[in-house]
Amino acid sequence: MRAHALNGLPSPVLIVDDQHKIVFANDSATAFLGANLVDEDVFLFLRHPRIVQSVDAALTDGPQTAGSLRYTAAHDRSFDITIAPLAERSSRGGRQAMIYFYEVTSLLRTEQMRADFVANASHELRTPLSSVIGAIETIQGPARDDPDATQRFLSIMQKEAERMARLIDDLLSLSRIEMSRHVAPDTQFEIGLVIGNVINALVGQAGERDIVISNEVAAGLPSVRGDDDQITQVLLNLLMNAIKYANRGTTVHVKAELLSNGAKIRIAVADEGPGIAPEHLTRLTERFYRIDTARSRKMGGTGLGLAIVKHILLRHETNLDIRSEVGKGSSFAFALPVSKSDAK
Repeated sequence: MRAHALNGLPSPVLIVDDQHKIVFANDSATAFLGANLVDEDVFLFLRHPRIVQSVDAALTDGPQTAGSLRYTAAHDRSFDITIAPLAERSSRGGRQAMIYFYEVTSLLRTEQMRADFVANASHELRTPLSSVIGAIETIQGPARDDPDATQRFLSIMQKEAERMARLIDDLLSLSRIEMSRHVAPDTQFEIGLVIGNVINALVGQAGERDIVISNEVAAGLPSVRGDDDQITQVLLNLLMNAIKYANRGTTVHVKAELLSNGAKIRIAVADEGPGIAPEHLTRLTERFYRIDTARSRKMGGTGLGLAIVKHILLRHETNLDIRSEVGKGSSFAFALPVSKSDAK
């Protein structure tokens, strides 16, 4: 009965006797520590000094207390381990203790991500704010009677203030997206129309760098299911990045095609730029991650664009597929489900 009950727990559980032998290990424990645990010395698997002390304390004839401690195993998995004596005695009449593992890896990672996010956001805001304060001090001091210098520093202040405004807008946008993360969109829209509107909005910006935007949307596509405002935001981010980082005088390709199974439409934005080195690809959607920090800031980037894209696509139950080859360009793609009314 005990084995059946404990095997149903998702957390590892061990029971040891007063000789430190494992007398029971549930299925989660064998998956975590390995098979054939029973009759082995528990300290062959758990060598941490505090675990040794807590197990010994639980197996003594002292007060019936439970001890809890933090334990980090291989592959950076972290657990809160509770070690408690059992009222039930072993077959020899000796004491027994239970070792219960509660995994806190995701909680610790979330806490670290939150701390990193606050630190990064503070740094990103502090940099333009320092520039604004410096410009104000210069205008009030050395440049007080210099109209040309005053205009120059006012221009700096405006640029940095706009940068802070963009960052705050992106932070608020990311927060709103995360709040609706688990609410799946259920409206339908024409993806070709959304792509066309986004291209029209950015054709002037592309022309400043002699970049041509090629609309390669397949004809007769069915409508898709999703939030058209958020998908517009995704396409704006991807297309603006392509325009910023593609080589001058090249073409940015925006494609949409029905997949062979007819259930989804794949949308891709591909540039003819310098490409991205492989070591950067898996980190591109991290908040504030930049390949070239100075260049990104110079171009007005906040470091949050692809993070916003990632979270919007997660809400749409799809992922951003990033492919790149140094010297040949990059492609950012995702797929949206065909609306039920148009599905075959």
